[in-house]
Amino acid sequence: MEMQPGQMAYDRASTVFSPDGRLFQVEYALQAIQMGGTAVAVTYTGGIVFVAYRNLPVSSLAEATSIEKSFAIDTGLGCVTAGLIADSRVLVEFLRLEAQRHRITFGEIAPYSLLGQALGTHLQQFTQFGGTRPFAVSLLLGGFSDRQPGLIELDPSGATIGWKAYAIGRNRRAVADFLEEKLVPERTEESAFRLAVQAVAEGSPTPFPPEALDVSILEPDADLRHLAPAEVAKRVSGLPFIGPLERGRSK
Repeated sequence: MEMQPGQMAYDRASTVFSPDGRLFQVEYALQAIQMGGTAVAVTYTGGIVFVAYRNLPVSSLAEATSIEKSFAIDTGLGCVTAGLIADSRVLVEFLRLEAQRHRITFGEIAPYSLLGQALGTHLQQFTQFGGTRPFAVSLLLGGFSDRQPGLIELDPSGATIGWKAYAIGRNRRAVADFLEEKLVPERTEESAFRLAVQAVAEGSPTPFPPEALDVSILEPDADLRHLAPAEVAKRVSGLPFIGPLERGRSK
């Protein structure tokens, strides 16, 4: 982000507006998210597919699957994140606690829309008080209402927007345009999976190996199901944007 004249007077704290009404610390957080991998969620009849690109460790000693981008929240609730992994863990724990609090209080699974509002309020507070910084994370939170899948996008400002399919992270605007162009009304799990993988490829400047994909499927009355690397490799076999695993350089 290019520094504008006079900007330095307004970017020292998240609580100070610039004369044109901008919060620079929030914009910096959004810029940090753009440095991470692309994450996509696509709803289909009866479920949601989460696909995220994870930066593979350069060292062959590292376990690629230890880099998590999609997380289970509760039965029929899950999310995918883009941005700082440490910040992601904090927000995921917040969602899990809110979900369990709702379950204990009301004896039911928390509505995903209610969790989205709670997290949005939590995120917004970090743009309003001194001595804090916005979380450098965007999330796509998924759940079900009357067994119909839905998604909510949350960004560092605390804004919440509902989607049928969307992208966060690197090149999110181009990826979202791709999804808008290719999305069809009737979607199966397989078609949603292929669309999500193709969308992640739109956000990647080079081919990537199957190990770079974190893939999860969310269905009603079930916990988030992570696809094993072998299953991901089998399902993406033959796609032109899937390349060999390269450990010699940073992704």
